[in-house]
Amino acid sequence: MRSPSTAPARSRRARGFTFIEVMVAVAIVGVLVSIAGSSYAKYVEKAKVARAIAEMQGIAKHLDAAVVDDGGPPASLADLAIPIPPDPWGHPYEYLQIAGNLPPGMSAIDGDGLPDVAAPPAGTGGGSGGAQGGGGGGAPAIAAARKDRFLVPINSDYDLYSRGADGLTRPQLHDADSQDDVIRGANGSYYGLAEGF
Repeated sequence: MRSPSTAPARSRRARGFTFIEVMVAVAIVGVLVSIAGSSYAKYVEKAKVARAIAEMQGIAKHLDAAVVDDGGPPASLADLAIPIPPDPWGHPYEYLQIAGNLPPGMSAIDGDGLPDVAAPPAGTGGGSGGAQGGGGGGAPAIAAARKDRFLVPINSDYDLYSRGADGLTRPQLHDADSQDDVIRGANGSYYGLAEGF
């Protein structure tokens, strides 16, 4: 025989959930959604970086072919005469010709990452850099070139990069505005985020 006091309690539980039970369930669902949302956002960002790398490698193939055909990198991406899409964040890809656009007397960046500075020819009083492959645009190319944390340019032929999700950049890779940039470094040996270079 059932006790009269337990019958209403059981029927109340059978009718639905209490307010606390609903709040616990909502809290659990909220935590799961936030975890899934942040994981999804990270996945989307990684996919955009991968797409930028693939597009930059394709652009670099055309730039390298132009170097072979014409003897030096083109002055701008428009000189390639191919359609270049915007990066995954909607910004144009950035390009800077370095080879042939170095200050007078500076020939290139050698294997140790330091500029090779050529001595001026005898009797010229300053040198033009023509015999060493330098000369041309002067200091602006070096000033605008992407640089590592030691302020050494990361490429000797050309810079190619995306400004990343925030659309901000600085020549120095260690700057906070440059950390999310997708870059080409070490003359094409590295493609990836600036923070990883």
